Amino acid sequence: MFGKSRIKAYVMAAVIAAVVPAFGISLPVSAEESRGPEYMMQAAADEVLRETEAVVQEVRRKAMDPEGASVFISSSGKAVAREDGKWVTPGEKPESDQEISIVFVGDIIFDTTQNPWSSIAYSDGIRACFDDETWDTLTGADFLVVNNEFPYTDRGTPTPGKTFTFRCPPWTAEWLAEMGTDIAALANNHIYDHGEQGALDTFDTLDEQEIPYIGAGRDIDDASQTAYCIANGTSIAILNATEIERYENPDTREAGEDNPGVFRMLDTTQLCDKIREAKEKADLCIVYAHWGTEKMPSADWSQTTKAEELAEAGADLIVGSHPHVLQNIEYVNGVPVFYSLGNYFFGAAARDTGVLRVTVNTSDPSIKSLQFIPMLQYRGVSTMEGSEKQRVLDEMSSVSPGVAIDEDGYFTEE
Repeated sequence: MFGKSRIKAYVMAAVIAAVVPAFGISLPVSAEESRGPEYMMQAAADEVLRETEAVVQEVRRKAMDPEGASVFISSSGKAVAREDGKWVTPGEKPESDQEISIVFVGDIIFDTTQNPWSSIAYSDGIRACFDDETWDTLTGADFLVVNNEFPYTDRGTPTPGKTFTFRCPPWTAEWLAEMGTDIAALANNHIYDHGEQGALDTFDTLDEQEIPYIGAGRDIDDASQTAYCIANGTSIAILNATEIERYENPDTREAGEDNPGVFRMLDTTQLCDKIREAKEKADLCIVYAHWGTEKMPSADWSQTTKAEELAEAGADLIVGSHPHVLQNIEYVNGVPVFYSLGNYFFGAAARDTGVLRVTVNTSDPSIKSLQFIPMLQYRGVSTMEGSEKQRVLDEMSSVSPGVAIDEDGYFTEE
């Protein structure tokens, strides 16, 4: 009878004999044959491993490079398919192969009745509305996410009885692209200001500019889609939803199975489900929430309650907008929450503003740093320096207990 080791040897030989030809490998004969079947099988196995390792490495490299691919496999082994959501890649390869930068911007609008400084853009172009440092911050991000607080349309009817209704010509979406926008967040209380027609025109316009949008859509499946930002072997899921207006039958219509509208989070159940789904496919998940009470410098009870729910569902970072002013920063069970970025390019009055720059470590997917960059909204947007910059950072610190903010705006949990 054959011993177990001899049986295993013959089984291995049979497997190798079947597999090796598929790789076009010719095994050595002559001298090696005289050393016995065990040596032959080991030599064949080593050769197969060498050949297959090269193939595996090439497959892995292509899977982590999304160009032309239908599936992306991150360095942590999570897989995202193109049909899973809106697949977003940077316009240019990130400067570092170890990091990705994502910049979040608050409320913007190009309607001169609300933002008279946007008239500068109509006469001199959107570049004239930002100083050099600010422009570099926007265009230098690997991914730029803005809260687009208006519809792109020349059609539709203003919502009856609504105090403020906005719209901008569809061609102004070119400015959004020129700013380097990678994702337009549409879950807000103005995207439906000119009804269904205005919303549909907005989706068509952004599609033409090839700017992915989230938070609103042609139906609930479209409105609730996740954007997957993919670069350097890392995937970051970004979701957008709104709780405004805070009543059951809002002016801003909720998307349904057969109607366009926004992705609502007055009840966070559906959003939390989307967070859990995104966490299964992406390395990190960020929620951009449209919430809060206007002009309040700190978060209200609804924001803090929802922040706990979103953090528990798996959000790694929560960023907010809508109150038109900067609000406090808080860590909820270790999850950073920047409650409101305020107006960015939205009104006539001089107002403190800024952007949130998120740096992601891609070698071991995690948030490496969070930086708030203070800016001034007046006659456009400019980056603050010196005492004015420090004043804003001090004010943010004063309303953000438990958060350490350094002189450059980097913040961490104390």
